[in-house]
Order: sequence, then structure tokens, then C-alpha cells
Amino acid sequence: MKMGKFQRKPFSAALILATLLTGIATAETPAPTDLAQEEAYLDVLPKVEVPDDVQPFPGAVNEEFRNCEAQWPAGYNAAQSGPEARALRDIYGFVQVQNVVGTEDCTCIGKVASWEDVERVAEALRKQNGVERLSWLHTKDIAAEADRLTVIAETMCGGSF
Repeated sequence: MKMGKFQRKPFSAALILATLLTGIATAETPAPTDLAQEEAYLDVLPKVEVPDDVQPFPGAVNEEFRNCEAQWPAGYNAAQSGPEARALRDIYGFVQVQNVVGTEDCTCIGKVASWEDVERVAEALRKQNGVERLSWLHTKDIAAEADRLTVIAETMCGGSF
């Protein structure tokens, strides 16, 4: 009777299996919660200057946008994929942060912006650029301004956007 390769060497098979399982377990290990390591990583990102006169909103209650998913507009949900997804999300990010700063509302109500505003801006950009579909190149300046304003909004709200 001929034995298979792994049947002749049970220790080798066990060692290979243990190695594979260790690799799988390591891949699922959560990121370290060491704040110093996280801050070092964030230091690589470009810094945005917050004007000295920016102050937290009095009595601000900050809710992170990701916790407002039940209130996201249908257009935002649809813009998670597709040919214009990135451009539409760039515009939404700008409209969103503009809404927070304008209303001084850091809750979900302030952070969930109108999708109609996004559509109006997108249509104007399509006409301005003479294109049927927007790409991230058409909205890169809008995204940069949204990033700049987000840092300011986070200071005003006292927490992550």
C-alpha cells in the first residue's frame, strides 16, 4: 500500500498546518492601540493650518459622520461605486463640512448634508468642464478645500469628523 506524501511525514504536515494557522491568526490581529505609534503615522500626512481665531462651538456635541449611516442620503450611498463615485464624494465632503461650519451643528443633523446640493455642483462642473462624467481630476481642488475645512470643523466640534 502506497502512502501519500503527508501520511509518511505526519510531523511535517502538522508543522505546515501550524505555520499556516499562525500566519492566518497574525493577519487578523488588530492594529496596536498605542497612540504614540498612531500619532507617528499621522505625522506623515500634510499639516493643515488652523487659524488662531478658530474656537470650539459653545456646547458642541460631536458625532462622527460614520455613526450617522442611517441618515445618509440615498445619493451618497449610491456614490460608493460607479464612474463618478470619487468626484461625487469629494463634492459631498465639501458640502458637508460647509454645512457643519455654517450651522455650527456637529451632530448627524449638521454632518448629513443635502444630496441636491451635490447634484447642483456636479452639474455645474460637468458644464464647466464640458464632460458627461466627472473624475477626481475635476474635483481635486474641491476635495483639498474640504480637507482644509474639515480640520477647522474638527477644531470647532471638538472631535473627529
